[in-house]
Amino acid sequence: MLMLIKLFVYVFIVTVVLFVLSTLRRYFKCKNKTLKNCAINVALTPLRVFKLGPFSRGESMMRDIHCSLKYATKKTKLSDFGGTQFIESYSKIMNSPEQLKERYSNLGYISAKIELGMGWVRRLKLIQYLKDSPEIRNVPVRSPVFVMGLPRTGTTFLHRLLSLDPATRAPLTWELLAPVPSADPTSSQESHNADRNKRMKFIKKLLETRKSMGDHALEKIHEIGYDLPEECLLGLCDELPVLIQYFHSGYLNIETILSMDATEAYRYYKTVLQLLSFQVGEKETPRRWTLKCPIHLFYPKEIGTVFPDAKFVWTHRHPRSAVPSLCSLVEAAHSVYYEPEGMNVGALGKKLDGLSQHLLQQAPKDIAASKCDNANVVYDNLIKDPLGVVKDLYKQFEWEFTPEYEKIMVDYLAENKAKRDALKAPGKKQLHDYSPEDYHLTDAQLSEGVYKDYIKKFGVPEN
Repeated sequence: MLMLIKLFVYVFIVTVVLFVLSTLRRYFKCKNKTLKNCAINVALTPLRVFKLGPFSRGESMMRDIHCSLKYATKKTKLSDFGGTQFIESYSKIMNSPEQLKERYSNLGYISAKIELGMGWVRRLKLIQYLKDSPEIRNVPVRSPVFVMGLPRTGTTFLHRLLSLDPATRAPLTWELLAPVPSADPTSSQESHNADRNKRMKFIKKLLETRKSMGDHALEKIHEIGYDLPEECLLGLCDELPVLIQYFHSGYLNIETILSMDATEAYRYYKTVLQLLSFQVGEKETPRRWTLKCPIHLFYPKEIGTVFPDAKFVWTHRHPRSAVPSLCSLVEAAHSVYYEPEGMNVGALGKKLDGLSQHLLQQAPKDIAASKCDNANVVYDNLIKDPLGVVKDLYKQFEWEFTPEYEKIMVDYLAENKAKRDALKAPGKKQLHDYSPEDYHLTDAQLSEGVYKDYIKKFGVPEN
């Protein structure tokens, strides 16, 4: 008996030591991970090895789209996905050599599995809700604004400013993640409001749980809040393979992504916007939608096809800031889901350098071909005089700039400045730290050729 006790103590001590060493090894290997996050990842390893709990389906759940589709149909007892083009599109990225080489971390696997399943459940519910209430498709989406541009060019800041206008509306994070009501379409507005509050609380809890796991990679680059205006990516990803977990393999296979017809994705997204207007009672004269996403820059023609009266606002900044930031964003997204060994920063830098050059040449042609009204905003001007820039946009697009909106914006700018100043205080670590050299690029490389022409064309300052 004494021998068994000694053996048990010995095994326990060895297990604890191995756990601590594995946690520390992971902590020093992975960027932006807390000790808590690393410890949870290590603790989940036995479950994954023996295919228990969230890992019971093995890797097939994340490698074969039909497994996650089957999960969604079983959960909802629905089967109409409203088309199959998205299946082919997702399969191309999920089965790409780059994606097949990736190895999910334990927490990354769980997050990715939940997100993929939520997406297909959301799609099934949306299609069914539209079948039950076809009148939703008649809700107008008049003259929506699409803010677009490479990362770190001021798209988020400008989007937030434009969304402050009481005459406009921007989709919130929780609305995009859970847009479909449980309430019957014919229910009272009070019932719809209660249902919206329930869905909002669910997404709030989901995001809080995720944040509690100690992974801060993405939030250091992009502020995430359940009730904040969010990118259209969360609405387009039900049709296009642009879920955050596929950022890395998607950008490495950008030619495949760009070969996909995105028109259907924007038609699908339009129904999401119509549903969001419908459920708050804005069925005939809804507020103007203010939308934002960097990938809109890939698809001006497709947007123009679905929203012929759309307005485009393209933000500009020197490529030496924008291109490395895009690389940093993709690297951060990769770290949320995968083991770091799958990241090659040099290859990523080269790929996104080529993509950025192509985009800066092609986007002006596509915007012109769309025949949509458009404006350009230089980052430096936006930072120096945000109120003036917004007023100029309103004048160009012939919108009414009200005293009420101006007061709201002035108050917001004061509050935002206080927050930014606090982050710059001594001892505070810069939230988003990157350089061209991190991705085997140089300042000179990002200032020559196509970039030089772009800088000159849009009057982008060299500093």
